[in-house]
Amino acid sequence: MKQAKYRFPSFRTAAALALAACCSAAFLPLLRADVDTSKPTPPIGWVQARVFHNLTLQDFKLQGVLHTGTTIIPLELRTKNKEMVYLFKENPLQIRVILDPASSTVERRQSSSAPWVPVTGHDLSQHILGTDITYEDLGLNFIFWDHMVGIGTDSIKTLPAWCFEAYPTDPASSAYAKVRYWISSDYFAFLRVDGYNAQGQIVKRVEVNGVTQIGDAYVIKEMEIATMLPDRDLSASRTYIEVHGGAPGSGLTE
Repeated sequence: MKQAKYRFPSFRTAAALALAACCSAAFLPLLRADVDTSKPTPPIGWVQARVFHNLTLQDFKLQGVLHTGTTIIPLELRTKNKEMVYLFKENPLQIRVILDPASSTVERRQSSSAPWVPVTGHDLSQHILGTDITYEDLGLNFIFWDHMVGIGTDSIKTLPAWCFEAYPTDPASSAYAKVRYWISSDYFAFLRVDGYNAQGQIVKRVEVNGVTQIGDAYVIKEMEIATMLPDRDLSASRTYIEVHGGAPGSGLTE
């Protein structure tokens, strides 16, 4: 039997923006995914290595908004290598996410002169500025969990994808009992992430709604994070981040 060959993209995607997210009216049905479990996924470690490579971000300063159905918050997002800094123009809160091959670190502070303070424990489940987004969502912690399994193949918004499930090493460390996620088999970027509770019900969904090109790099133009009604596949509320533009030069140091 011939071994399948998988393509690795030649350009970088800004897939780590993946946990930012966008909104619309409440109680709208969301598209279901139908995973074909008869088709195998490639080795998880092989996929993880390529996804982590694509989480290397260009040196950018991006402008956009974070908004819910009732609130619009101007946002500046600075990215470089494995670091993201979220600045909210009408709020002193600043958030920094740093990724490395073994873990992610989420930090916050209330001014540019204050020291960064790690967000840990139950604080990771706090919602940010009244949105559907939590600190754990921004940290992409699930990609570092030890227990992962391949589920099968699927198509998300016409893009072919591999589906995986991840389980927290310490169940008390996460708000989610498991995370199911879909990786583009063409671009090795996240297309959808579902967080489940202990009853096996979806309680959070993150989806990419569009990408845009800035210079020679592709960045996520819009993502959506939805708080789900358990066991109904309906959203109770949604939050969006939209990237409206940007330019090279984040101002972040190594």
